[in-house]
Amino acid sequence: MYIAVAQNNPIVGGLAANADAMLSVVDQLADSAYPPDLVVFPAYALSGLPLDGLSYSTAFGAECLDVARKFIRAARLPCLFGTVVPQSFGWHIDMAEAEAIYCQAGMGGALGFAADSETGFDEGVSSLKVKINDARVAVFLDCLPDFGTEYQDCDLLIAMLAKEYSGTEGMLSSSGLLSDLRMVATEAQAWVVVANLVGGQDDVVFDGGSLVIGPDGSIAEAAPAFDIGIIKQNLAIPIRAKAGSQAIETRAGLAAAIAADRSPVKPLLPYEADWEALKLATSDYVQKNGFTEVVIGLSGGIDSALTATLAVDALGAENVHGLIMPSGYSSPSSIQDAYELAGNLGISTLTMPINGPTAAIEAESIQAIGESGSQTARQNLQARLRMVYLMHLSNTFDWMVINTSNKSERAMGYSTLYGDTAGAFAPFGNVYKTDIYGLAQWRNQAGAVIPSSVIDRPPSAELSAGQLDTDDLPPYEVLDRILRLHIEDRMGLDQICDIIANTPGGDPVDRELCWNILEQVKRSEYKRQQEPLSPSLGGTDITSGRAWPITNGFVDHYRGINDALDTTDLMGMLRDWERPEGWGWLDN
Repeated sequence: MYIAVAQNNPIVGGLAANADAMLSVVDQLADSAYPPDLVVFPAYALSGLPLDGLSYSTAFGAECLDVARKFIRAARLPCLFGTVVPQSFGWHIDMAEAEAIYCQAGMGGALGFAADSETGFDEGVSSLKVKINDARVAVFLDCLPDFGTEYQDCDLLIAMLAKEYSGTEGMLSSSGLLSDLRMVATEAQAWVVVANLVGGQDDVVFDGGSLVIGPDGSIAEAAPAFDIGIIKQNLAIPIRAKAGSQAIETRAGLAAAIAADRSPVKPLLPYEADWEALKLATSDYVQKNGFTEVVIGLSGGIDSALTATLAVDALGAENVHGLIMPSGYSSPSSIQDAYELAGNLGISTLTMPINGPTAAIEAESIQAIGESGSQTARQNLQARLRMVYLMHLSNTFDWMVINTSNKSERAMGYSTLYGDTAGAFAPFGNVYKTDIYGLAQWRNQAGAVIPSSVIDRPPSAELSAGQLDTDDLPPYEVLDRILRLHIEDRMGLDQICDIIANTPGGDPVDRELCWNILEQVKRSEYKRQQEPLSPSLGGTDITSGRAWPITNGFVDHYRGINDALDTTDLMGMLRDWERPEGWGWLDN
C-alpha cells in the first residue's frame, strides 16, 4: 500500500477553505506519477481545533456535515480525515456510526471520522478496525496506540492526532515518544502512521512532526515540526504469512532496527522548539485574522527587542514596523539601542516623542484638580500615551499591535492597564523573564541582531529618573523561581518556603518576600484577565489557565508544616478534633 500523510494547518471554523486546501493536496497527489492508495489527514483536519463555543452552534454542526459530504464527493483519492459533530446536535457519535454517516456519500472513497467536540468518542471508543483494500487497519482518532496484543492482527496502525505543543518532551521527535511508538510497531508487527495537525490557533500551537514507522521499529519518514508537509511511504502489506501469527522478538528486533536506522527525525533543543512554536503562533494569529503587517513599540529594552526579532522571523522584515516613543526619562543608550535593533532587523521605524502630549495632559490636570497627578498616575500616563500612538497607527495603516509583555511582569501586575497591557497578541506573555534572556542569547547565536547592551543593561521601564525594575521587584532569578512554584506547581507559601529551603546548595527564601510576591500575584488578577492572549508552551497559561476570582478574600499564610508536600498532617488534625459527647463513627 502506497500511503501519503498530509500534515495540514486548518483555520478553526473555516470549513470550506479547509476543504479546498485539502482537496488541492489530494489533486496534487492524484496528478503525480504514482498516486497514493490512501491519503491520511490529521484529526480535526476539516474543522480545526480548539472549537470552544463553536461546539454548541447548530449552524456550525450543520456546516460540518455539509462540507464533509462535499469533500467526500470531490476527493479523487481514498482519504482519511477528521472532523466533528458538535454537542449541540445532541448526538454522541461512535466510530461505527461515523463510518455510516460519512460513507453514505462515499463517491470519492473518503472516510471521515467524527467525534463529539468535547468528549471525543462516545463511551471511550477511540479506535476502529477497518479493511482498506487487502490491509487490516486500526485507526485511532486523537490518541496514540498503546502496547499490547490487541492489534497484532493488524497490518497498519494509523493515529490521527491534534497534539498541542507542550515542550520538546511532548513532541513526536522526543526520545520517549519515539521509543514507545517503535515498541508498539514491533510488538504489533505492523506499520505505524502518525498524522499530526500543525498550526497556531489563538493560544494553542500544534507541532506537527508526522511520521511513519516500520514493523521493525525503524523510522521510514518524518514530516517537519511546525510546518505543513506531505510524506509518502510504500508499505509492504501484508507483512505476515497469516493473520494472528506471533510477533518477532520485539526488543532484539527493535535494537537492530535502531542500530541500522538513519532516522529522518530531527529533534529540536528546548529554546529552538519554543522559538519555532512562537513563530508559528505569531504568523498564524496575524494572518488567519486578516492582517499582514504589525507594529511594535521599541523601547530599547529586552522585551520589545525580542518581540520585534520574533515578528521578523515569523512575518518578514517588510511586514514589521517599529515605533520609538521617547520621553524625558528615556536614556540616550536605550533610544540608540532601539535604532540599532531596527537596523539589524531591517525594519522600518517611526519616531513619535510623547513629551508634548504628556505635558499637555499634566497641564490640564493642574487646571482641573490643582496638581499634575500622583507619581503613579504620571508614570502610567506615559505608558498609556504610547499605546494611544500605537493604536493610532494601527487604525491608520491596518497594522496589528503586538504586545511585548512577559509572564513574570504579567504575574506581578508590573504593567499599566490600558497601556503596556494592551495589544492584539502577546507572543511572550507565557514566557518568564529569565527565559526571555535565554531566548535572546540563543537567537543571537544565529545572528547577533539584538545589541549586547540590550541584554546586559539592568531592566527598567524608564518612567521616572533612575528607575529600575529591582526598585519594585526582587531580582528576576529569585522572582521567577517563586513564580514557577506558585503558578506551574500550584504551591502556596508553606510549600514554596519548604522546597527552596531544602534545595541542596540553595539559599532559603525570605518568608516575607515570598508572601509579598504571592499577594501581588493575587492582587493583579484583574489586570491579567484584561490582557491579550498568549501562546501556551506547555506551562500554565497566566490568564485563562490560572484564573483566580478577581474579588478574592483569600490570604495565604505560613502554617509551619515541615513537609509542605504532605497534607496528611492537616488531615490528621481534622480527624483528631475533639468530638462532642455522643458523637462518633458508625461501624459498617
